[in-house]
Amino acid sequence: MRTFRTRTCYAGRASCWLIGGLGCLGITVIGIIAMVILGRSLVNTVGRPIEEVVSKAQVVVPVQRAAYDALQQYAAANNGKYPKSLKELTPKYAADDLTRPIKLSDGSEVRLVYKPPQPNASPDTVILEHKPPIKSQMEIFGQKVDMEFTYQVQLDGQTYQQQVIIDPQGNKQVQRQRYRR
Repeated sequence: MRTFRTRTCYAGRASCWLIGGLGCLGITVIGIIAMVILGRSLVNTVGRPIEEVVSKAQVVVPVQRAAYDALQQYAAANNGKYPKSLKELTPKYAADDLTRPIKLSDGSEVRLVYKPPQPNASPDTVILEHKPPIKSQMEIFGQKVDMEFTYQVQLDGQTYQQQVIIDPQGNKQVQRQRYRR
């Protein structure tokens, strides 16, 4: 005797696979929308402040490099001795007055600070930086975080970015990394 399997059809009812597939599709669409919204939020809260700092660094660092080059030329012409101030570099080693303020895109100004090295100074001695620091603020998970950036040039010519992060409670975290732009 043969047994036949019969297939039961439910007229007008959707199968489990169809309902499950539509549910997965709906969850996927909601996930994509959430990622787009979160991505835009991150760009506004993290991306813009970093972009502003980078644009200001692109103004400050070239002036520091020019000052460093002028200092090296001065030292080469004076038996390895460095000047006591940046004013001694103008006009022979630097065309522009390096003591003048550097104007930034937001209208603020910074000035170069020169620290003449001692005769036997270590190559990692900071000889040029700017004051005041470049300030920025971002909001992370609803908390405002203040940041201060200072670009420093060492005696060996390497440029570093010093970043001070200040949380809402006033705690400071200092990071220093080589600047490679």
